[in-house]
Amino acid sequence: MDATKRVLVVYYSLSGNTARVARDLATRLGADIESIRDLSHGAGGLSKVSAAFDAWRKAPAKIGTPQLDPARYPLMIVGTPVWMWRMTPAIRGYLNRMSDRIHSVAFFVTSGDTDVGKLQPALEVAAGHRAVAAAGFNAKELADAVAYETKLATFVDEITHSSGSPRRAA
Repeated sequence: MDATKRVLVVYYSLSGNTARVARDLATRLGADIESIRDLSHGAGGLSKVSAAFDAWRKAPAKIGTPQLDPARYPLMIVGTPVWMWRMTPAIRGYLNRMSDRIHSVAFFVTSGDTDVGKLQPALEVAAGHRAVAAAGFNAKELADAVAYETKLATFVDEITHSSGSPRRAA
């Protein structure tokens, strides 16, 4: 990807792990950043159970109105925690709403131990595009500064060296 192109980092985070990765990516790439608001689920215990159940059944959440238009960016990076081995309802809701406005996309996930490769096909279908890059940050890597920095640098390198050309998912 040409370094002069603009990038948008979009994420949903409940614990702060996905927000951390999103902020670090935005800083390294000089990207704009947007946090997705889940209007379907609150922060209480029952809401978390409901949100996990919705993730499991692949139900999108109602989300707040996005402030940044992905159509203005040649590349969008989407970050989501892994819930019940799936993307969060908030990210599913965002991708359902915005898939026709995406030019090119990369993904990252944060999880206890789920490999990004297990979620990537569903993320690509929801976004309507194949990923130019994807990375997963597990709990061990997030806790180890050296492992985290290495994984982050590798992902940034994949993104900056990708063609950035849009590829529609099958």
